[in-house]
Amino acid sequence: MKPKKVRSILIFSALILLLSTALSCNAADTEVPADKAIAVEEAEAAEAVEAVEVVEGVEAAEIPETIEIAESNDTVPLSDAPEQAAEKESDVIGWIKVPGTDIDYPVVHCKDNAFYLDHDLNKASSPDGAIFLDMRADIKKPSQSLSIYGHHRESGGMFSALHGYKDLSFYKSRPVFEFDSLYAEGVYKIFSVFYMAGNRDDEFFYYYPKADFESDRDFMNHIIHLKARSIFVTDVDIVPRDRLVLLTCCTYETDNLRLVIAGRKVRPGETAAVDTSGARENPEALYPKKWYDAKGLTAPVVVYE
Repeated sequence: MKPKKVRSILIFSALILLLSTALSCNAADTEVPADKAIAVEEAEAAEAVEAVEVVEGVEAAEIPETIEIAESNDTVPLSDAPEQAAEKESDVIGWIKVPGTDIDYPVVHCKDNAFYLDHDLNKASSPDGAIFLDMRADIKKPSQSLSIYGHHRESGGMFSALHGYKDLSFYKSRPVFEFDSLYAEGVYKIFSVFYMAGNRDDEFFYYYPKADFESDRDFMNHIIHLKARSIFVTDVDIVPRDRLVLLTCCTYETDNLRLVIAGRKVRPGETAAVDTSGARENPEALYPKKWYDAKGLTAPVVVYE
């Protein structure tokens, strides 16, 4: 039996011809979500940690429906869609969907993060752009962490609905999202919702789009940084070999600011249900320095250990 997500992949080619994305941004969006500051080479390695305590999550038969996901062969396409797409010179490599929102779109990928900021799925010039995967990520290998970007505009469209995750009740009712590549399908449990400066000179900047990691320790250190910045505390557990997808859009509490939703992939044989009863606000979340400056607040002291 074919994976349930193959239906989306099979219609990629038709969508390439028919879709003109509804995603839009105001003037402040033209440099985001993958501006030159984010698109430059990887930042220095994060602080080392001696140990990481992994908290096991509690699963419950809640939304979405219980499913089982088998490991996919990451070198063989799920269908003949890649060949069909290639014939049309398409950069479409997957599909992103957030149940309970209007986010249900194809994802493109190329060697230049700036290209799809102002080009649509047909590669035609457009201020609306398209939803795209970070240029450093490898979709076929695949990279352990995939960062996907989309514009936001107050009028709605594309990744605008991600702004709902600023509210705890919204997270509790939509704790997962789906991302299917041409090579693997996946459901992702959201474990962190955070804000990040779009410029590296911010004192609390952290290079979150990192795609690959030198060791398990390096990966878990990355998780510590993402959780330290999360505006919510969740019971979603993370282990060293987990795979991540991060969704990014712009937000306007200060200038040049990003909102990031981080999820880890449901493991083979694991239920996709999430027990959100213990999710709560994080009073010590680390925001960008510009956030504190704008609000006249003092940042908490965060110890990575």
